[in-house]
Amino acid sequence: MIIQFPEQINKLVQGQQCSLDSIGCSNSAVYIYDNLVVKVQPTSVYSQQEATMLNFFQGKIPCAKLLHYESDGGTDYLAMSKVTGQMLIDKDYLFNPQRIYQAASQVLHKLWSLDTGSCPVDMSLSTKLKLAEYNVCHNMVDVNDCQPGTFGKNGRFASPEVLLRWLVDNKPQEQLVVTHGDLCLPNVIVSNGVPTIIDVTMAGVADVYQDVALLYRSTRDNLMGHYDGVVYAPFDEKAFFATIGVPMDKDKLDYYIMMDELF
Repeated sequence: MIIQFPEQINKLVQGQQCSLDSIGCSNSAVYIYDNLVVKVQPTSVYSQQEATMLNFFQGKIPCAKLLHYESDGGTDYLAMSKVTGQMLIDKDYLFNPQRIYQAASQVLHKLWSLDTGSCPVDMSLSTKLKLAEYNVCHNMVDVNDCQPGTFGKNGRFASPEVLLRWLVDNKPQEQLVVTHGDLCLPNVIVSNGVPTIIDVTMAGVADVYQDVALLYRSTRDNLMGHYDGVVYAPFDEKAFFATIGVPMDKDKLDYYIMMDELF
């Protein structure tokens, strides 16, 4: 597969074989080479944000390294180092959920140890709800790609507009930390025994439950066969919260999972 990128990225990928990533759920195309990854997506604030947060994380938390970022003709290009290892959706982890909880806990606590004052991106509710409103107003919410029961005839919310209104009216008090922003199992790769994060598009300062809630949903759904029909192991809610060291807050859990339906 030969793809034409901007000149600087063409130099980086020269002579390397390429495959197209099929795991991610975003609107970007991710090309995987021997020692780097190139993400291509329509120009948006998210690309610049990801480049900024990759640079912020360097030397602070295990993650991919930004090699080049460029915006050209309405398309954004991010070249990053390739992280090799096992994703937390690997069967070795799915058949042993405690390993998932432990690896995820390491990631969470490293993120939470970072200084929020020096983090260059704000993803608290004041920002996130504006982004959600933009998605709703521009018909960017795919109601068919949401959890069963969120929308539809017998759904909890009649429409994305109604859900947005509920989110605005029910904002919880925030406990701000540095977050990954989309901490689902495929975005953690255990590389040489070290849990390492990828895809930090939504990273920034936000409530602690931004990551806890999406990690909870991803772990539960992957273990219980939501994606491939295979039930690997029961999801032990008590063990999950005990391992990550956070008290369970059902209201915040629900709130942040529902907010993600608009992204």
